[in-house]
Amino acid sequence: MCEDIDTKNQQLTEIFATVGKKYGYETVNAEFMAFREFKCTWQRSYKWIDFRISDYLEDAPKTVLEELATTLLQKIRGDDFTVNTKLKKYVTTKAFRDKHYKTYIDRCTDYEELDPSIIKRVCEKYGLDPVENCTLCKYSGEYTHKAAGCSVLMRVIGISDILFDENVPEFVRDFAIYCELQHILMGYDPDRNTEGEYEERTHKFPQYFEAQSAMRKLCVYL
Repeated sequence: MCEDIDTKNQQLTEIFATVGKKYGYETVNAEFMAFREFKCTWQRSYKWIDFRISDYLEDAPKTVLEELATTLLQKIRGDDFTVNTKLKKYVTTKAFRDKHYKTYIDRCTDYEELDPSIIKRVCEKYGLDPVENCTLCKYSGEYTHKAAGCSVLMRVIGISDILFDENVPEFVRDFAIYCELQHILMGYDPDRNTEGEYEERTHKFPQYFEAQSAMRKLCVYL
């Protein structure tokens, strides 16, 4: 198993090093990391750069990783960057989600799965398009002020247990779920600024201002 990981990291480094040389980096290292979320990080100096790439991409085709390396290096240098067409196509398939969903859930150690009918009810009540294969979870909000979050790729929504207090109205929980569903409905697109569209969608919630006010009193935010 370790040899397999070492081989994949070596191949990843070779891909990133080949691309990195085109951007002036003499030393390039890259390795897969078991991040909970799908993300990439890096550290760099004048002539060297180290990448940490989500291990959800361990089995990605070489062309996907080459495109990712090019995009990251273009962004780092401040260039107009390549659109991640191959990456988006690869990570938004049902097969990708099915393969990595359990790993993602296992890494969400504080998540407790809830009745999936809640999502169906929220969609029907507030006129949203049906969302299939989406998991709703509750997590401990004791040490965080975040009311909710989601993984668009894994189609998992997490809601703070603070919103499940008996004194919190149901519409406040609905609002949190509603907002995270908007992210999932808009889909994964790291090359597009969706902030304006998200704001427009969430403002359509019937009790938007009341829900926001209630969350402020609870000291949580979306």
